[in-house]
Amino acid sequence: MKKLEHPYKPIPISSVKESDAIVVLSGNINKVGVKEHAIYEFDDPDRFFAGINLINQQKADKLIFTAGQMTWREHWTPEGYILKDRAISLGVSGPILVTEKVQNTYEESVAIKKLIPINSSIILVTSAFHMSRSQYLFEKQGFNVTPFPVDFRYEIRDISFLSFLPSAHALNQTTRFIRENIGRLYYKLFL
Repeated sequence: MKKLEHPYKPIPISSVKESDAIVVLSGNINKVGVKEHAIYEFDDPDRFFAGINLINQQKADKLIFTAGQMTWREHWTPEGYILKDRAISLGVSGPILVTEKVQNTYEESVAIKKLIPINSSIILVTSAFHMSRSQYLFEKQGFNVTPFPVDFRYEIRDISFLSFLPSAHALNQTTRFIRENIGRLYYKLFL
Protein backbone atom coordinates (compact mmCIF):
# COMPACT_ATOMS: atom_id res chain seq x y z
CA MET A 1 0.00 0.00 0.00
CA LYS A 2 2.89 2.33 0.68
CA LYS A 3 3.98 1.98 -2.96
CA LEU A 4 0.46 2.64 -4.30
CA GLU A 5 -0.02 5.69 -2.09
CA HIS A 6 3.37 7.23 -2.90
CA PRO A 7 3.96 10.22 -3.09
CA TYR A 8 0.64 11.27 -1.53
CA LYS A 9 0.33 12.29 2.11
CA PRO A 10 -2.60 13.58 4.17
CA ILE A 11 -3.11 17.29 3.45
CA PRO A 12 -4.60 19.87 5.82
CA ILE A 13 -7.57 21.58 4.16
CA SER A 14 -6.16 24.97 5.17
CA SER A 15 -3.23 24.42 2.75
CA VAL A 16 -5.46 23.72 -0.28
CA LYS A 17 -5.81 26.58 -2.76
CA GLU A 18 -9.23 27.55 -4.09
CA SER A 19 -10.27 25.87 -7.32
CA ASP A 20 -13.17 25.95 -9.75
CA ALA A 21 -14.69 22.69 -8.48
CA ILE A 22 -14.32 19.87 -5.99
CA VAL A 23 -14.69 16.46 -7.66
CA VAL A 24 -15.48 13.45 -5.45
CA LEU A 25 -15.08 10.10 -7.18
CA SER A 26 -17.45 7.19 -6.58
CA GLY A 27 -16.57 4.16 -4.51
CA ASN A 28 -18.12 5.00 -1.15
CA ILE A 29 -21.51 3.27 -0.98
CA ASN A 30 -22.92 -0.23 -0.50
CA LYS A 31 -26.53 -1.32 -0.61
CA VAL A 32 -27.60 -3.58 2.25
CA GLY A 33 -30.86 -5.32 3.05
CA VAL A 34 -33.42 -6.67 0.62
CA LYS A 35 -36.33 -5.23 -1.30
CA GLU A 36 -38.28 -2.65 0.73
CA HIS A 37 -35.76 -2.97 3.58
CA ALA A 38 -32.74 -2.09 1.45
CA ILE A 39 -30.73 1.00 2.34
CA TYR A 40 -27.50 2.58 1.21
CA GLU A 41 -24.62 2.73 3.68
CA PHE A 42 -21.10 4.07 3.50
CA ASP A 43 -18.44 1.50 2.78
CA ASP A 44 -15.84 4.17 3.40
CA PRO A 45 -17.03 7.74 3.99
CA ASP A 46 -13.62 9.47 3.69
CA ARG A 47 -14.16 10.74 0.14
CA PHE A 48 -17.63 12.08 0.90
CA PHE A 49 -16.66 13.90 4.09
CA ALA A 50 -13.50 15.32 2.52
CA GLY A 51 -15.66 16.83 -0.24
CA ILE A 52 -18.09 18.22 2.35
CA ASN A 53 -15.27 19.71 4.42
CA LEU A 54 -13.64 21.27 1.34
CA ILE A 55 -16.88 22.92 0.16
CA ASN A 56 -17.73 24.09 3.68
CA GLN A 57 -14.32 25.76 3.87
CA GLN A 58 -15.05 27.45 0.52
CA LYS A 59 -12.24 25.82 -1.44
CA ALA A 60 -14.48 25.93 -4.54
CA ASP A 61 -17.92 27.22 -5.44
CA LYS A 62 -19.26 23.87 -6.68
CA LEU A 63 -19.15 20.28 -5.51
CA ILE A 64 -19.39 17.46 -8.06
CA PHE A 65 -20.15 13.82 -7.28
CA THR A 66 -19.73 11.14 -9.92
CA ALA A 67 -22.70 8.85 -10.53
CA GLY A 68 -20.88 5.55 -10.29
CA GLN A 69 -22.99 2.55 -11.17
CA MET A 70 -21.57 -0.83 -12.14
CA THR A 71 -23.49 -2.90 -14.71
CA TRP A 72 -24.28 -5.63 -12.19
CA ARG A 73 -25.86 -3.00 -9.92
CA GLU A 74 -28.28 -1.46 -12.43
CA HIS A 75 -31.12 -1.62 -9.90
CA TRP A 76 -29.10 0.61 -7.52
CA THR A 77 -29.40 4.38 -7.49
CA PRO A 78 -26.18 5.85 -8.98
CA GLU A 79 -23.89 6.83 -6.14
CA GLY A 80 -23.64 10.54 -6.92
CA TYR A 81 -27.37 11.05 -6.33
CA ILE A 82 -27.19 9.37 -2.93
CA LEU A 83 -24.21 11.51 -1.94
CA LYS A 84 -25.86 14.70 -3.18
CA ASP A 85 -28.94 13.99 -1.06
CA ARG A 86 -26.75 13.31 1.99
CA ALA A 87 -24.78 16.52 1.41
CA ILE A 88 -28.01 18.53 1.21
CA SER A 89 -29.29 16.85 4.39
CA LEU A 90 -26.10 18.04 6.11
CA GLY A 91 -26.81 21.62 5.08
CA VAL A 92 -24.35 21.98 2.21
CA SER A 93 -25.39 24.94 0.11
CA GLY A 94 -24.28 26.08 -3.29
CA PRO A 95 -24.23 24.10 -6.48
CA ILE A 96 -23.95 20.33 -6.05
CA LEU A 97 -23.68 18.62 -9.42
CA VAL A 98 -23.85 14.95 -10.36
CA THR A 99 -22.37 13.46 -13.53
CA GLU A 100 -24.12 11.10 -15.88
CA LYS A 101 -23.83 7.39 -15.01
CA VAL A 102 -20.24 6.16 -15.09
CA GLN A 103 -18.61 2.78 -14.55
CA ASN A 104 -14.91 3.54 -14.12
CA THR A 105 -12.39 6.28 -13.49
CA TYR A 106 -11.88 7.05 -17.16
CA GLU A 107 -15.63 7.56 -17.64
CA GLU A 108 -15.65 9.78 -14.56
CA SER A 109 -12.97 12.02 -16.09
CA VAL A 110 -14.90 12.28 -19.37
CA ALA A 111 -18.21 12.99 -17.62
CA ILE A 112 -16.69 15.89 -15.66
CA LYS A 113 -15.80 17.55 -18.99
CA LYS A 114 -19.52 17.75 -19.71
CA LEU A 115 -20.12 19.75 -16.52
CA ILE A 116 -17.18 22.18 -16.38
CA PRO A 117 -14.83 23.63 -18.99
CA ILE A 118 -11.53 22.03 -19.91
CA ASN A 119 -8.62 23.77 -18.15
CA SER A 120 -10.76 24.23 -15.04
CA SER A 121 -8.92 23.79 -11.77
CA ILE A 122 -10.28 20.94 -9.70
CA ILE A 123 -9.62 19.50 -6.28
CA LEU A 124 -9.75 15.77 -6.93
CA VAL A 125 -10.89 13.67 -3.97
CA THR A 126 -10.29 9.93 -3.98
CA SER A 127 -8.48 7.22 -2.04
CA ALA A 128 -4.72 7.67 -1.81
CA PHE A 129 -4.01 4.32 -3.48
CA HIS A 130 -6.23 5.38 -6.41
CA MET A 131 -4.97 8.96 -6.75
CA SER A 132 -2.07 8.37 -9.16
CA ARG A 133 -4.30 6.81 -11.82
CA SER A 134 -7.12 9.28 -11.20
CA GLN A 135 -4.89 12.33 -11.41
CA TYR A 136 -3.34 11.01 -14.62
CA LEU A 137 -6.76 10.52 -16.26
CA PHE A 138 -8.14 13.91 -15.23
CA GLU A 139 -5.00 15.70 -16.40
CA LYS A 140 -5.30 13.85 -19.74
CA GLN A 141 -8.78 15.41 -20.06
CA GLY A 142 -7.25 18.87 -19.66
CA PHE A 143 -7.99 19.68 -16.01
CA ASN A 144 -5.59 21.39 -13.62
CA VAL A 145 -5.66 18.91 -10.75
CA THR A 146 -4.96 19.48 -7.10
CA PRO A 147 -4.97 16.02 -5.54
CA PHE A 148 -6.70 15.63 -2.18
CA PRO A 149 -6.00 12.03 -1.17
CA VAL A 150 -7.97 10.35 1.61
CA ASP A 151 -8.64 6.81 2.83
CA PHE A 152 -4.99 5.94 3.43
CA ARG A 153 -4.42 2.19 3.81
CA TYR A 154 -0.71 1.99 4.58
CA GLU A 155 -0.19 1.20 8.25
CA ILE A 156 3.02 1.52 10.24
CA ARG A 157 3.10 -1.51 12.52
CA ASP A 158 5.63 -3.30 14.63
CA ILE A 159 6.51 -6.69 13.21
CA SER A 160 5.36 -9.58 15.35
CA PHE A 161 4.67 -13.28 14.98
CA LEU A 162 1.17 -12.42 13.70
CA SER A 163 2.71 -10.44 10.83
CA PHE A 164 3.69 -13.72 9.18
CA LEU A 165 0.34 -15.46 9.44
CA PRO A 166 -2.12 -15.33 6.54
CA SER A 167 -5.00 -12.92 7.02
CA ALA A 168 -8.04 -11.78 5.09
CA HIS A 169 -6.87 -8.17 5.54
CA ALA A 170 -3.50 -8.92 3.92
CA LEU A 171 -5.21 -10.77 1.06
CA ASN A 172 -7.53 -7.80 0.52
CA GLN A 173 -4.58 -5.38 0.43
CA THR A 174 -2.73 -7.64 -2.05
CA THR A 175 -5.83 -7.83 -4.25
CA ARG A 176 -6.18 -4.03 -4.15
CA PHE A 177 -2.46 -3.64 -5.05
CA ILE A 178 -2.70 -5.99 -8.05
CA ARG A 179 -5.96 -4.48 -9.33
CA GLU A 180 -4.73 -0.90 -9.06
CA ASN A 181 -1.49 -1.72 -10.87
CA ILE A 182 -3.40 -3.44 -13.67
CA GLY A 183 -5.58 -0.31 -14.00
CA ARG A 184 -2.53 1.96 -14.12
CA LEU A 185 -0.85 -0.19 -16.76
CA TYR A 186 -4.02 -0.39 -18.87
CA TYR A 187 -4.49 3.38 -18.99
CA LYS A 188 -0.79 4.06 -19.63
CA LEU A 189 -0.87 1.65 -22.59
CA PHE A 190 -4.21 2.59 -24.13
CA LEU A 191 -4.70 6.30 -23.45
